[in-house]
Amino acid sequence: MLGTALLFLLVGALHGTPPLVALAGTILTILLALYLMFYPTAILLRRKKIELSWWVPPGDQPGGALAVDRPFQLHLAFRNHGSRRLRILSTNVLGASGLGLDEEPSATVNRGQQVEVTTTVRPLAAGYHVLHGAALTFGDALGLFDIEAFFPNPIAVKVFPRTMALRGQPVRALGGALHEQVGLHHVRRRGLSGELREIREHSHGDPFKFIAWKATAKRQQLMVRDLENEIVTTHAIMVDVGAGMRQGPLGRAPIDWACDAAAALAKASIGNSDRVGLVGYDTRPIVELAVDTGHHHYLQMVDRLLDVRSVVDADMTDVTAGELVALVARYLAHQEAIDVRIKIAPPLDDPRWSQIQAGPDGQLYDVAATGRLCKKLIDVIVGRDNGKDKAKAKLPAVVEDDPQLRPLRQFCRLRGIELPYRGTWEHGRRAAGFAAAVDRAVANGRPDVVVIISDLAGLAEDETRTKKALARLRKSAGSAIALVPSPAAFLPQATTAHGRRVRELMVRDQRAMLEPGRRLLVRHGVTVLEASPAASLDALLHGRRVAA
Repeated sequence: MLGTALLFLLVGALHGTPPLVALAGTILTILLALYLMFYPTAILLRRKKIELSWWVPPGDQPGGALAVDRPFQLHLAFRNHGSRRLRILSTNVLGASGLGLDEEPSATVNRGQQVEVTTTVRPLAAGYHVLHGAALTFGDALGLFDIEAFFPNPIAVKVFPRTMALRGQPVRALGGALHEQVGLHHVRRRGLSGELREIREHSHGDPFKFIAWKATAKRQQLMVRDLENEIVTTHAIMVDVGAGMRQGPLGRAPIDWACDAAAALAKASIGNSDRVGLVGYDTRPIVELAVDTGHHHYLQMVDRLLDVRSVVDADMTDVTAGELVALVARYLAHQEAIDVRIKIAPPLDDPRWSQIQAGPDGQLYDVAATGRLCKKLIDVIVGRDNGKDKAKAKLPAVVEDDPQLRPLRQFCRLRGIELPYRGTWEHGRRAAGFAAAVDRAVANGRPDVVVIISDLAGLAEDETRTKKALARLRKSAGSAIALVPSPAAFLPQATTAHGRRVRELMVRDQRAMLEPGRRLLVRHGVTVLEASPAASLDALLHGRRVAA
C-alpha cells in the first residue's frame, strides 16, 4: 500500500494530476493513522504489560510420563495488563531439536483479560528437552503492521523412551544364576536342594547322586531327579553411545533404539524381581548405574539413558573453546538480555587477555564474566540461591580441564544447549572404552547375564585389549549376548535406482566396519544378534533362547 501511494504521488507529480496526488496523500494519511494506532502496542511491550506463561500437563503414559511418538499438549496463557486489545498473529515456540511443533497458535486478548490456548508437541527423541521461550507476533486488525517480541521462559520436559513389550524373562542365564538371593522365577540348576521339577531318564554326564532309586527300580532303567530353585539373576546392560550409534534421523538412530531396548530389558528384569545395572560407554564409560532392583531403580536407569543424549564433556563434543563461549554468549544475549562481548580490545600486554576468548568470527568475549554469570544462573536452576544449603544441591558432572569453561558446559547441560558430538576417535580408543566398560560391568560382583548393545565399531583396532576384555567377561559372567543394530534397518528407503545403489554401498560399508568386531565376539563365545526397530525384540531374544 505504501508503494502504491508513492507511485500515485510520483505519477501525479510528473503529469500534473491533482486527483492522483490527493489519492496518494489520502493513502499515506490512512497508513500513518493506522501506524499511530498500532504504535502503543510496542509501548506496552516495553512496559511489560504483556505476560506469557505455559505449562505441560501430565502425559497419557503410566504415572503421567511423556514418551516418544506420543504427542502432548502445551498450554499457553497470555495476560494483557494494558488498556488496549492485543492481536497475537502467531506464536513461534523455540525449543530443542527433539521436540516438533507444527502449529503456531493465535489469539486475541482484550484489555485486562487472560486467554489460554493449546498447541501440540511431538517428541521426536527421548531425553531432557528444554522449551526456551516463544516469539510472539503482534499485529493490527488489517494485518498491515506487526511487531515480534521474544518471551524467555525456559521449561524442561523429560521424554521417556518408547515402550517395548517383553514377556517373561527374555534373557536367561545359561545353567542357572550366580546370585543366591531368592526370587520369583524358577531356574534349573544342579544341586541337592530345591524343589523337584521332574524325573527323567538318565543321560550321559548326569551324576549318580541324582539317581532316583525308587523310580529306577520301578521302571527298570536309570532315572534321575531334576531340581529347580527360585533365584534372582543379575543383569548388566552395556550400551554403546558412540558416534556410529548416533548416525541417522533424529529419534530413529541406532542410539534411540538402544535406549528403548535397554529400558525395556531393565523393566522386564525388575518386573521379575531381578537386579540390573547399566554402563554407557564410548571411548570411556560415560554413564554408570550399579546393580539394584525396584521401580525407583528403573527410573534412575531411565535417567542415565536420557543423559547420553545430552553429553557436554570436552572430550566427547566437537566444539572449540571459542565456539563454546560464542554459543553461550549468544544464548545469554537472547535469553537473559546480557551482552558479554568486548567492544574494544585491550592492549596486547594487558593481563586481561587471560580472561578473553575469541569466537569463530573474531569477536572477543569476556570468559570470566560469562563464567560468573553462568554460576549464578546454575545456582538459581538447582535451587542453591538465597541462602539455601549449597551442599545439598547437585551440579551436573562434566569433564573439562579449563576451570573457566567448566561452568559454561554445566550451564549447557542444565539449559539444554546442544553441543555437537565428536564423530572421530583416536586409533584404539574404542577398544579401550569397551574394556573399561567391561571392567565396570563386572566390578561389583559376577553378573549372570551381560547384554551388549553396540555397532561394534573400533573393537578390532586393538585386538589384544578387546580379547582380554572378552576373556574377563566370559570368566565373570554367566552368559553374554550382543545386540547389533542392523545396518540396513536404520537407513532410509531409496526411491530411485541411483538412491538404491548408494544405499547398498552404505550398507556394505557399515557391515565391513562391524564384521571384525562380530568375529571377535563370536570366537569368544558371545552370541551376536542383528536387531532392527521393525523386528520384535521379544521374538528375537526368545527365538535365540529356544535355538540355544
